[in-house]
Amino acid sequence: MKILQISNDFFGSKVHASLYKELSKQGIRQTIYCPIKSEKQKGKNAFSDEGTEIIYDKVLKPYHSLVYHLKRRDIFRSLEQKVDLKSIDLCHATTLFTDGGQAYKIFKKYGIPYVVAVRSTDVDSFLKIAPHTWLSGKKILQNASKIVFITPALKKKFCNHWFIKTFLSDIESKLVVQPNGIDNYWIDNAVAAEKDRNKGIVYVGTFIRRKHVVRLMKAVVEARKTIPELQLHLIGGGGSDEARVASWVAKYPDCLLYHGKINDKDKLRSLYLNNSIFAMPSVRETFGLVYVEAMTQGMALVYTKNDGVDGLFDVTVGESVNAYSSKDIKTAIIKIINHPEAYMPAEPIDFEQFRWNSIAVRYNRIYQQILSGV
Repeated sequence: MKILQISNDFFGSKVHASLYKELSKQGIRQTIYCPIKSEKQKGKNAFSDEGTEIIYDKVLKPYHSLVYHLKRRDIFRSLEQKVDLKSIDLCHATTLFTDGGQAYKIFKKYGIPYVVAVRSTDVDSFLKIAPHTWLSGKKILQNASKIVFITPALKKKFCNHWFIKTFLSDIESKLVVQPNGIDNYWIDNAVAAEKDRNKGIVYVGTFIRRKHVVRLMKAVVEARKTIPELQLHLIGGGGSDEARVASWVAKYPDCLLYHGKINDKDKLRSLYLNNSIFAMPSVRETFGLVYVEAMTQGMALVYTKNDGVDGLFDVTVGESVNAYSSKDIKTAIIKIINHPEAYMPAEPIDFEQFRWNSIAVRYNRIYQQILSGV
């Protein structure tokens, strides 16, 4: 079996490389095709493997972000020249509109079946503000063998879109939810939640607007009036809100503690173990692996309603909030701090489902089923 992995963000996310490495260990031969804008992106997240070929194709132009159909055409022409499509058994596109557009063109010309993933960009950008792409998206979906969602929340949001509803019955049987994985370190060191932890909150990530870090800080400052010992540990940096974050930290140094970026997993784990809540009221999250990493260390979550990990677990793992309301975030924090036992599952959560090798097995099974016609 040889798979063409069409991944426009391969250079920008380690998630894809993690999956492809594990698929390779199972004997699956792969060609990874990644269209790029700059030579600087070449080689990022690359790995060496006898059965895997990685192609970074500098084909993207500045105007492509404005002209979807031209972008699809230009990428396909270049892909055809650089990939031996006659050797490919199946395509796996990591996004619906961008990568899925290539998989659909390959299917139409070469008859090669494909799997397409739907990500937050597809739902929150293309389906929201790019109606000129919708008919193409419909064709991609109707001709895909499987349609994969990273979380139940993303699937729900997708299925509730009025345009998708017009042909949902045609594709519903092909919809699959398959979460991403996390680093084995967190699974190997998983612990149960404990009642008597510090009344502290941890945030890990960049300081960009959609993460709502400033609203989180405001919520913690307000909640501190009820719980004086409450503190927020901020880990990360960069992004459009960095200056505003720094201003709040300077104003409330006893309450808001900025640690900068922490790459040492042991140090990060120590912060998780010493605090009660992981909070990230982010919107447009495809998955948010940091939520699950924190959960392995016994932390309760504050997350956005109908986004990210919402609906991923059958047990109560935290409180979902309106990310645009600091009052709602504050209420959730106080509720968890005052009743920690409500967020301690009676049975341990099985984090093995988030091992990349287990996930690769499930994708391998999907590939085999498609190729065998099951």
